[in-house]
Amino acid sequence: MVIQRFILSGRSAVFRPPDFLLRRAFRSSPSSSSPPPPASYLSDPENRGKRQPGTNFDQLGSWQNRLELSVNIEESIKHGRLIPSIRLESIGQLSLQGRRPENEDRILVEPLSDQILLLAIFDGHGGSLAVDYCQAHFAEQLKGILEKQEDGGLQGALRQAFCDVNHNFTRFVKNNFHRDEAALMSGTTATVCLLRSGTELVIGHVGDSRATLCREGQSLRLTTDHEPDLPEERERIQESGGKVLMSSLGKPRVMGRLDMSRSIGDIDLKQYGVTAEPDIRSIQIKHGRDAFLVLTTDGIHRVLNSTEVVSLLSSCRDPPEACRMLLDQALMFGSEDNCTALVVPFGAWGKFAASGGNVVRFALSRSLSSRNYV
Repeated sequence: MVIQRFILSGRSAVFRPPDFLLRRAFRSSPSSSSPPPPASYLSDPENRGKRQPGTNFDQLGSWQNRLELSVNIEESIKHGRLIPSIRLESIGQLSLQGRRPENEDRILVEPLSDQILLLAIFDGHGGSLAVDYCQAHFAEQLKGILEKQEDGGLQGALRQAFCDVNHNFTRFVKNNFHRDEAALMSGTTATVCLLRSGTELVIGHVGDSRATLCREGQSLRLTTDHEPDLPEERERIQESGGKVLMSSLGKPRVMGRLDMSRSIGDIDLKQYGVTAEPDIRSIQIKHGRDAFLVLTTDGIHRVLNSTEVVSLLSSCRDPPEACRMLLDQALMFGSEDNCTALVVPFGAWGKFAASGGNVVRFALSRSLSSRNYV
């Protein structure tokens, strides 16, 4: 039985984890004639063979002191390595209307259980009817599916949630807006992530909002934009009787209207192959290698690629600052769309800050107080 010990430190009691989770340094005894050599590098089990300067590592995991992440004792014991607790207050989220008349981006962060955290962004188009519906009902729909499941599989539950939310939205529109053609044209992207026990990440998405992981200081794209001219997407659209037409700017669009091939809503185009069936993938989070997860809408990644996004965020103090800098940089690079970012810190937050040192940081000196952030 693990005995939880506390160390009194003046004003509060500080939790001390079990001995096998504490940092251990195995060094030979220094001779009396010479001082011990300075330790420039420490061992990092998840990056064996690599040398990381100036970083504090634990034997069973690692994370920087720049961001306080408490240890999830139960999961750390279960996995045999340090697993941090991802608290809601540590997550950065920010949305900016930009030069658009309305902000049709939405963010959703909600615990579904003690072990499962839902993280999502939606980028609406054709009005806010579809995007507001998703923000209001997606978590509830998914929670109901998970409660009925026996196997606890997140991928199947997430796939069903996308289809059910789209079906329910279609029924909602036809019951309440059956004479409103604009309602039939309302739709949204959806990039939804489920983080279970701090280690299992399942991503489902439709449309062109993105999820990107910072792993070892590099960008790892977790989603692919659903563009109509992708071979698989074009084939489905054409088999459904639809057409992919080029806009005056040379951008492919379904029936000349929609520049994505999958979405929730867009009821008028479902008969032409626009589907709410998501792409699903799963990945294990390695807290000694993974610094953060970032979700972005296209107002950001139309002007900043994934490598630039990861490089910029790697140099930030905390996720809220990361969101502010990212949106500010997107504006400075000419974005005219709504811009939204959701940043989730993992164990290696700050570990790869040197890789972001070449980013121009003039955005920090600009005042953000006059901008319409929500």
